[in-house]
Amino acid sequence: MKNINNDLLIVTNNPKVAEKLGRFQQETCESYEGVLKAVRNRVHAGARVITHPLAGSVKPGESPYRSVAIDVSGDELDMQSLEIIEKALERFTVMVNSRTYAREYNEQILEDFQVIDGQLLLSGLSSIQGIGALPAAMA
Repeated sequence: MKNINNDLLIVTNNPKVAEKLGRFQQETCESYEGVLKAVRNRVHAGARVITHPLAGSVKPGESPYRSVAIDVSGDELDMQSLEIIEKALERFTVMVNSRTYAREYNEQILEDFQVIDGQLLLSGLSSIQGIGALPAAMA
């Protein structure tokens, strides 16, 4: 039986995810957009998107953090994953380009966004059979 933990990669720019979910392989990016582009590149190499890159009600460009879990065991292009990540990148670009002001957040708000992103990731991971024990919360 396949062990999903060996094939799971979390692509993130969220330091709280790196801290709390350190048992999983991770690829760390510099930005939300960087996460989406890294996932797209992995999908082109055969990875499959496990957690949706636009999960939750936080609009792209509103939160500076994003974490996406992918299955890196494949070697063929998964068209559904490609469509998901391309649409997420397109939505991110539209949302960021439509803003007429720069977002700046204080440390407490940044930490809140880290917790929200982490909770969304935990929610997605908890539905995966064989994933094992996960933290109860990101806070």
